[in-house]
Amino acid sequence: MLLTLVNTPIAAADRVDAAPPSGPAIEARQEGVWRFLSVRDVARALGAPVDQRNGVLTLRSGTGVLTVFERSPDALWQPAGYPVADEFSAAAPVLIFEGVWYLPEDMVGVLGVVVQGDTVRLPDGALRTLSISRPALAADTGAVEVLDLGPGVQALRLYAASASGPDTVSLLAVDLGLLALAYPEQRAALDAQLRDLHADKVLFLVITSLGPAVWDPAIYVVQDDLEVLLRAPLTVQILEGDPNALRPGAPVAAVAFLPSSFDLRRPVQVRWAGASGTLLLRR
Repeated sequence: MLLTLVNTPIAAADRVDAAPPSGPAIEARQEGVWRFLSVRDVARALGAPVDQRNGVLTLRSGTGVLTVFERSPDALWQPAGYPVADEFSAAAPVLIFEGVWYLPEDMVGVLGVVVQGDTVRLPDGALRTLSISRPALAADTGAVEVLDLGPGVQALRLYAASASGPDTVSLLAVDLGLLALAYPEQRAALDAQLRDLHADKVLFLVITSLGPAVWDPAIYVVQDDLEVLLRAPLTVQILEGDPNALRPGAPVAAVAFLPSSFDLRRPVQVRWAGASGTLLLRR
């Protein structure tokens, strides 16, 4: 891998005479602390063909061949002129949103593509604008209810359809840090769980179903103009149950780690399976 990095083309990072950004912007998504760049836009900017099939995507640029895998941080990089590919891992897995593949910014670095703030520098030194979509808080939609679990403890429940019919799968979200107020007899266990997680902004999730169903361990959370995807295994952790085998009497318990920038005393919107609801976690 060291040889790969040594032979990665310098992206003219030290130039001071570069022209302002020009050409089509490169779309990106902000998910927590990570930024992901659209493969489609990066390939277009590089003039590189892309082949995607069976959960594997290959981008063939002038500097080498990058192979990535669906929802995995692992990748293969074969520099031009080298007979074999090197394995490496990015800080975050490949993201797929609405059928579009997005690569974490450290993964595109092997292509000589460098992200500098809201600008992308290509291997030839040309600059492109980085377009990050940060949708504003939308109106609540779908079947949703707010539950009072105890003094000062509210939970949000969202409903989704399954093969068993409409509103047959539900997701309940509550602030794990306050759950002991609703269930004081469980305080010791809940406090221990928080300590083990080494986090203080955590949603406790319970997913139930009236019939056989599958839950993709992912939700969106929104505050102000920041929308963040929380997904297993990085920011959603399964505690009990099997997301692929939901059924009556077999719920799934999980925790979701909110971004550190979120203020729990201001409204947080949760989006899941076409439904969305807003909750004030702490008062």
